[in-house]
Amino acid sequence: MPRFSDTVTADAPIDKAWETLQDAGVWGALLGAAEIADIEVADGLLQSCVWTAKIGGSQLAGTMRVAESEPNQLMVMRIRAEEWRGKIEMTLAPDTETSTRLHVRLTLEADGFTALLALPIVSAVVGRHLPDRMRDLVEMVES
Repeated sequence: MPRFSDTVTADAPIDKAWETLQDAGVWGALLGAAEIADIEVADGLLQSCVWTAKIGGSQLAGTMRVAESEPNQLMVMRIRAEEWRGKIEMTLAPDTETSTRLHVRLTLEADGFTALLALPIVSAVVGRHLPDRMRDLVEMVES
């Protein structure tokens, strides 16, 4: 089960960073999703969405749902696709009064024989692109 992590700092207060994480498109960008649909929000908090992405040369479709949410501290997103499942844990911590440290930990699991065979390729792609995705996240938080 491959695990990836990265930490970045955004020049924005923690409440702005949290607000940004309530946008399903942000999570889609972290996944490299081409499309996000069927977004569910309750009381201003993201609950779930459907996504499609091209990862490692394969077209994937699946769901994301919030498994845990502690405003301004933690958001855990569960990801499911036909032969893949995973978890994205995003923790937030103030770096200064006007900046926020965002730490992501991504866990990926193959849930089928074909996915198991592709796991090394997908892991390499995800590991190579995670720092870029986190820099994109910083830009979204700061905008």
